[in-house]
Amino acid sequence: MQQYADMAAGDAVVDPLCGSMTYDGHSGTDLRILSLKDMEAGFPVIAVGDGTVLRVRDQEQDHLVETEADRAGIAGRECGNGLVLQLQDDYEVQYCHLQKNSLTVRPGDTVRTGDRLGKIGASGLAQFPHVHITVTRHGDTLDPLTGRKLSDGCASTFRPGESLFAPEIVAKLDPTKPDILAIGVAGKPVVYEALVREGPPPVVSAKDTMFVTWAWFANLKKGSAIRFVLKDLNGDTLFEHIGEPLERNKAAYSAFAGKKRSLPAGHYQVDVSVTLDGTIVRNAVSDISVR
Repeated sequence: MQQYADMAAGDAVVDPLCGSMTYDGHSGTDLRILSLKDMEAGFPVIAVGDGTVLRVRDQEQDHLVETEADRAGIAGRECGNGLVLQLQDDYEVQYCHLQKNSLTVRPGDTVRTGDRLGKIGASGLAQFPHVHITVTRHGDTLDPLTGRKLSDGCASTFRPGESLFAPEIVAKLDPTKPDILAIGVAGKPVVYEALVREGPPPVVSAKDTMFVTWAWFANLKKGSAIRFVLKDLNGDTLFEHIGEPLERNKAAYSAFAGKKRSLPAGHYQVDVSVTLDGTIVRNAVSDISVR
């Protein structure tokens, strides 16, 4: 879950639980995959409920919006490829940013919960491949996480029973903490733009002249610090680095740290932690093999 709806009026920005996992004017919820390479493999977008297809668009190109010229080029078509689905009890769900030529439905089609509608893409105003959903009812836009109208503002307490998401989905969400999307050890510096396009880099080789521990994040808060630790199979620390606290929030971010020397062939463990105010808020560990 990359971004939630903006629940604040005017220039203020606040997510459904009064945090920062959104941006100004964002009316929906963004569910992402990692990279354009993953997009090519195909990730299905499915119907969230029984309903009827009202509108469809399916001819917009998939590409990442990186410049003002890119943004101007999709003006008026920011949703990209997508559809609007009429559900029971006057709910409507709009899907955006689907992959070109992937939609499997047409206006008037009846669908059932879980039916395939298309594939996750990067059409329209997309800086990463994802599907954006906007839920409305009786003219009001709703936040699916809390079930609240956007005009009601954020909620200081999360009540899972009021969420529009199924309980098994709610159980997997932690909208108050950042996510670590991927970690590893590479043979050269890691560039965020390359991650979004190609996905995680190859594992470092014993032939490489340097190694870097790296991590890819979503929704880091201002003041967060990133800690990298590389250990051998005996549990001995070979490398450790703690970065400076971030000066501002980061919706999407990558970091790396390493040394200009080869890493001998063998098995290792990379451990990445995100700390905030001295407390670990997210941790990930991965075993790697260097050949």
